[in-house]
Amino acid sequence: MVRDYTMSTVCSGHRAVLACLVIGTFAISLSNVIIGHLAYNLSSLYQPEEFNRGLSTFERITNLDGEIIYDGEYISHILDGELPFPVNNNLQRLKFRPGSLPLSSAQSLQKCYVNLTHYEYQVSNKTVMLASVSDTHKLIYRNIPKSSSSTARHAMKDFFDGNDRRVKHDELELAVHQLDYALISFVRDPLNRFYSSFDESFFRLGPWMGSGPIVADKPRVKKWYFENKYKVEKYPYLYEGLPTIGHFRKVYCPPDELSISPLACNDVPSIENGTLAHRFERFVRDYDGREPFDVHMNLQVSNLVWGVTGNPLPVTKLYNATEADKGWLDIAHEKGVHIPDGQLTHGRRITRRFNVSKVSDATKRKICRLMALDYC
Repeated sequence: MVRDYTMSTVCSGHRAVLACLVIGTFAISLSNVIIGHLAYNLSSLYQPEEFNRGLSTFERITNLDGEIIYDGEYISHILDGELPFPVNNNLQRLKFRPGSLPLSSAQSLQKCYVNLTHYEYQVSNKTVMLASVSDTHKLIYRNIPKSSSSTARHAMKDFFDGNDRRVKHDELELAVHQLDYALISFVRDPLNRFYSSFDESFFRLGPWMGSGPIVADKPRVKKWYFENKYKVEKYPYLYEGLPTIGHFRKVYCPPDELSISPLACNDVPSIENGTLAHRFERFVRDYDGREPFDVHMNLQVSNLVWGVTGNPLPVTKLYNATEADKGWLDIAHEKGVHIPDGQLTHGRRITRRFNVSKVSDATKRKICRLMALDYC
């Protein structure tokens, strides 16, 4: 498995970002990593003139920069060893159209490797990982924050007799490869997840977590804030003019709702006029994606690899978090489990506080690059 590489992604504008999710359950997620993997493998360069022979059945297009982009079928043949990797003296990535790789998301993941030096703050280096395990149904769920994780843990506990455990690498490999356990997880459109992750992380590390009514009876939350607030100090503009939770709520919560109850603000659309969105955009411009200021902003793939090696977990299937209920009903059907109507969805339903409609296409493209490992 390759130990180092650089990344690129082919994205432009919101449509191109969403195009990465062509196959229903986020199929071919993470295949941008594959691009890097292929690029480094054998230290070779793709030269189109060397591939004209015998490749007429594979679709090729040329983008505005004059780069050759292949249909993902050609890439999959290389990954499966059916075609040799092109050999040359230089180094360049093989690129293909998003949505064209004929592999499931779990299959794509097995071709990937994460550079632990580059992403040392994203991936835990512990020798065990937290998972929900059901021995009754031979099912293991790997948690990914902000990807329907609350619903998943609820389902595992209440319907599949699961419980949270710390699992070692060898134990997980044994369970999947020899004991017929299924290892599953849920993944989400990286752009929308980044919005939600920032929104929650912004709240969790606001100055109102150092003092005030929110932490008056939560000493552990307060302690965590003081241990981690240095991570946002490099972005001093984030909380300018927002010293308390009251100041913050006035930016996004309708006055009538705020006068009833602060909690009512969580259930109504934000009235934010761009104040928060502009700070978000400035943050995206300054952020390099390597050191998140909160765990909720970690890449999804960072939860799907071993922190000691960077190699992928033996994931059996990845489901679409935007259709989590359907995913769990499908799992229940396979396992012979009955989930009563209306008893599945669980978790926080909080309206996003900053106005996403104010976010520019340039910012979305930057997010696409930052989330390259989570994209196809």
